[in-house]
Amino acid sequence: MKTHRKFTPAKIPRYLPGQVADNYLQDDLSSFNIHRLRVFNAKPLVDCRPPKLNPFTCLNRKRMLEDALRCRRIDKDNKELLKKITTINRVGGRIDSYNPQAYRRINKWSAYNRDMEKLDLKNFALFQLLKDPLSYYDTEKLRQEWKKTLKQVQHICRYPVVIVQKSTLDEDLKKAQSISHLMLCKRLELRPHCFLDFSIKNGIFLGRIIIELYYDHVPVSVKNFLELCKGDELSYRNNLVHRIILGEYMEMGDITHCTGRGGCSIYGKNFPEENHKLRHTKAGVLSMKRVGWAENNSQFCITFKKMERLDHKNVVFGNVIKGNDVLMNIQYYGRKIGKPLEAIIISDCGECDVAAE
Repeated sequence: MKTHRKFTPAKIPRYLPGQVADNYLQDDLSSFNIHRLRVFNAKPLVDCRPPKLNPFTCLNRKRMLEDALRCRRIDKDNKELLKKITTINRVGGRIDSYNPQAYRRINKWSAYNRDMEKLDLKNFALFQLLKDPLSYYDTEKLRQEWKKTLKQVQHICRYPVVIVQKSTLDEDLKKAQSISHLMLCKRLELRPHCFLDFSIKNGIFLGRIIIELYYDHVPVSVKNFLELCKGDELSYRNNLVHRIILGEYMEMGDITHCTGRGGCSIYGKNFPEENHKLRHTKAGVLSMKRVGWAENNSQFCITFKKMERLDHKNVVFGNVIKGNDVLMNIQYYGRKIGKPLEAIIISDCGECDVAAE
């Protein structure tokens, strides 16, 4: 039967009578009892409980073996800690509870010796409490539970694991409805498609994105973008992505300077904006970058997430329907300010055959 020990404060001061002032004598005894009470009620700061094991969610046998070994290391560390406590108890620690000034009075020596013996008994009782603490878990019960769990895992591993097919990022973004959803569901046969290939300049190929252009809503902007994709002299081909803001959007399309300060359209240097019916409601939205006062040229941007602050500022004219994972990889070449970490270019572009897709 488990019994709970009750704390008993010390009543005999650590100084001999007349050695120090009475008020200091009582203050020292009070401080000493507070220290003993804290030691008596001390609890471990390290949680040594074993991790919960569920064979139906944790099928990694190697990881479960590591957890069992970690529990053994915890037990070993506890034993090492008890050895250190035993050493401190035998040779003395940083705090010495004996009073060296007690030896000045010979006639009080016997009483002082009895007090020290009582103090030794109390210290030994405290040491026994630290030496044989009650564990938070039953080792034998843990061992039996581990054998049962290991048996279940070995039984489960006999059968093949069927991985459920996961939807792609393109499918998730296609299902995401927005404020522009009802307008974009109409007259799909009128919308052309084009592609953009991205690469690191003189380096690796990053991937291709396929874009659906909203010709039924912004025909002027779509025609300008599509002709620049198919063009030879005025073309997006080998054009530099001059700005990438991590987690927000990237800008490109400056076919004259590649710095974001130039650009040219098929209608001339600039042309007026059309309308702002559509919104930047998710990742992969294409919009014309505003230059000057409510004008556009060849510069455009692609969002990495919902960008409400670009609404009524940039004209939305398309959406990425395939290759959104390529965009998510490209965004990590960007920074909060400044140029991208690598020189990324549009290595190729053109119109796609909708029927072939």
